[in-house]
Amino acid sequence: MQGTLTRENVFEVHLLKREEWLHLARKLDWEYSYVREDEVFPKIISGTPWLPHSDWQDWEEAFKTSYREYVENQHDKDMAVYAVRDAVGRLEDIQKLNTPWINGLKIHAAALPLAEFTGVVGNLRGARFGRDSAWRTMAVFGALDEFRHTQIPLLLLHELVRWDAQFDWTHKFYHTNNWFAIAARHFFDELTLGQNAIEFHIATNFILETAFTNLQFVGLASLAHEAGDHLFEKMVTSIQTDEARHAQIGHPVLAEVMKHDAEHAQYLVDKWFWRNWHIFSILTGVTMDYFTAPDQRPTSFKEFMEEWIVDQYLRTLDEFGLKKPWYWDLFLDELEIYHHMIYASAYTYRATLWFNFVMPSPTDRQWLRRKYPKYWDDMDAIWERVSDQWRAAGPGPNSEMSVHGQAMPTFCDLCQLPLSAGTPRNNTANTLAFEDRNYIFCSEPCRWIFMKEPERYASHKDLVKRVLTGEAPASLPDLLTAYFRLTPETWGKDVCGGKYDWLSKARSHGH
Repeated sequence: MQGTLTRENVFEVHLLKREEWLHLARKLDWEYSYVREDEVFPKIISGTPWLPHSDWQDWEEAFKTSYREYVENQHDKDMAVYAVRDAVGRLEDIQKLNTPWINGLKIHAAALPLAEFTGVVGNLRGARFGRDSAWRTMAVFGALDEFRHTQIPLLLLHELVRWDAQFDWTHKFYHTNNWFAIAARHFFDELTLGQNAIEFHIATNFILETAFTNLQFVGLASLAHEAGDHLFEKMVTSIQTDEARHAQIGHPVLAEVMKHDAEHAQYLVDKWFWRNWHIFSILTGVTMDYFTAPDQRPTSFKEFMEEWIVDQYLRTLDEFGLKKPWYWDLFLDELEIYHHMIYASAYTYRATLWFNFVMPSPTDRQWLRRKYPKYWDDMDAIWERVSDQWRAAGPGPNSEMSVHGQAMPTFCDLCQLPLSAGTPRNNTANTLAFEDRNYIFCSEPCRWIFMKEPERYASHKDLVKRVLTGEAPASLPDLLTAYFRLTPETWGKDVCGGKYDWLSKARSHGH
């Protein structure tokens, strides 16, 4: 009978080649017969501008892959991570690292995993409400990627908790009301959890991943290699290979929005570059310039930004026909000073955080002066004042709180971070009276974003407002323990307790 398989013709069966079936598997959209398209993809959750599928049907991603290929590749990458952990990722290997680097590791350990988990939610929204089937398929892979990025740090760093309780914040961080956790949640909740599909993929895939984290992880891997932390090097490299793929979702989404609403596209990229910049500068800038040993720093944070991010981002904007952000000169100025101000502020209030700090030595400060000449005189004066306080108090754990801030700092009503966007001589904070309430912002771009979408930000309470309304305790000890969930064992300290050779020498000479 024709078409019947027999022993003689079984080897004549034709198997389609990958390039013959992949397009059919990726493009599985159809017309709806009993509901409208805007009911299946409502504007409020699919995003603006709302367009019929006919405008999205040519959507294409750069990395085309099947589920089988995806699983095989991820399995191989996981095996490589486990192999490095077994070889050089034991507790004794971490204990050999420089103490400042270990504290930089604690920052990223806390900031990464549960933030990545919110990316699972955002990608799943794209997997349901993305406007083309290929987009939705790539978003499914993106969700799986982000879930992997959640699990890897939790797995690799869990063993360190028994050695240093501050590593418990790898999981604990986002479940607390620590002031930095408030700011980070405010950022990631808006970016991923409460976002429509279009804005999520532009803000996350085009801005966060393409403009920042893809290149950030390359830089961090290089620093980790120089520091001898091969486990962290492998972890961020493995994560980066995923992001290089699913980051491409944002490019075709942005291209389509540009065709129909260029003004809205410009606003989204300008808004999210600024929102990403403040978080990024803290995580990466502090690690590069303060927690990496001088002989292990291949470059300063500013040089890294200028070489890998600034030029690349401007070229990408030009490719899409987008303009340079109106605040670009303000951003370049912040590149000289912002993470230095944040680090000095955080050191002054180090007990409010879950990792330890190091004072920059005279050698460090000379290096920083060469790399950041524009404002370093002002920053150097801050560290000299801190040094004077340690000289007066004397070294040791009993002096910690004598060299520590006691007054409540003020936070930006947009980014929720301390008002540290200016310099010691030039405070860039500005205020706004809106609907019978006064708001304060660290910078003009933060105020601009607030005014564009006040309904999104106006009701949020920063730490100071929570204290003033009685939601958080006003006394520092109660704030640390009852509200931030820190303990004397886990709250931040000076790694040397003020006992530095260079400070002792200066003290013995009466300086």
